[in-house]
Amino acid sequence: MLSVPVGVAVRWLMLSTGVVTTDDLDGIGCSFGDDLSLEVAAELVDAVDQGRVADQADTGYALMLAAEITERNEDLESAQVLAGRAVEAYRTHRDPDYGYARAFHAGLLLQLGRADEAMAELTALRPKLFEDADAVSYISEAWESGGRADIAEQWLTEALTTALHREAELESEPGQQAYRQRAEVMFALVQQRHRLRRDLDLPHDHHDQLADRLASAVTDALSAEEPDYQGMALLFWPRAEFDRLLLRWPDLAKEYGQTWDEYRTTVQRTMVLWSETGQARLTLLAGAVDGLADHADLHGSDPTDPQVRQSYAEQLEEPGRETAWPPGRNEACWCGSELKYKKCCLPRGRT
Repeated sequence: MLSVPVGVAVRWLMLSTGVVTTDDLDGIGCSFGDDLSLEVAAELVDAVDQGRVADQADTGYALMLAAEITERNEDLESAQVLAGRAVEAYRTHRDPDYGYARAFHAGLLLQLGRADEAMAELTALRPKLFEDADAVSYISEAWESGGRADIAEQWLTEALTTALHREAELESEPGQQAYRQRAEVMFALVQQRHRLRRDLDLPHDHHDQLADRLASAVTDALSAEEPDYQGMALLFWPRAEFDRLLLRWPDLAKEYGQTWDEYRTTVQRTMVLWSETGQARLTLLAGAVDGLADHADLHGSDPTDPQVRQSYAEQLEEPGRETAWPPGRNEACWCGSELKYKKCCLPRGRT
């Protein structure tokens, strides 16, 4: 008999007996384990085929989860079929994740040796490198998954060069939405290319120097907000503790975000930015609500005060309590979802 966490078992039962809601899909995406993966994938597909997805606009989402689960279990042929179905569902409903689904599908085609089909898919997505910071990551990821990181580096270099020329010709104020969007895309191109070239052991060039300067600027801004920051460890609230934290001190939602996904996206992006500064050792310190409350009571202070949380984090810095960041691409994600890092929080650091 399978040993399955209670929360996962409940969701699996819901899939087997009733409609599947967006919350169910979010829960599956965050918390299923390897021993249940194929069963959950089968139930997701069955729910789609029987029309048991509560919001039909979520059919692409359900199929993508099934495809990713199947890919994790190394059945690439079946994963490719499911990803193809997800692409069509996303296209039908004009879902914003359509581009990601196409790139994931292309990555599977590459792994299956169907390079011409993959190239056609990715070439169609290539213009998004100038428009969407997320696309910078998922297009690069597709090439890398198929063993063609060299093409990813070439595309990113050409996109960055073109974007820099275009930026020099455009006039807009920093406060305008168009400016902010271009800035996000530019930053994503610079940093993704920098990371990729480092992985490929390519020599530092002038674009890499730009990446270093941008990362330093971000670190300076972070340090200005938190002067004691040493670039080594970040206080992190695991999912159960995050939920308890907001229940006990709702005002902290202004700092951490209203939802778990919003919060862990912020953590991932912060760690990515810090890593680009060249820090040799980055860690996460798992906090506990009771521990923070006791610490605040001991010092007669307010847990919502950033300095109180900073001093609480400092007492956590001891061997055995730190989680090294980042994990390997195929290792369990740092957030505790039990998904591989490359399929969980790694994409959250795109922008």
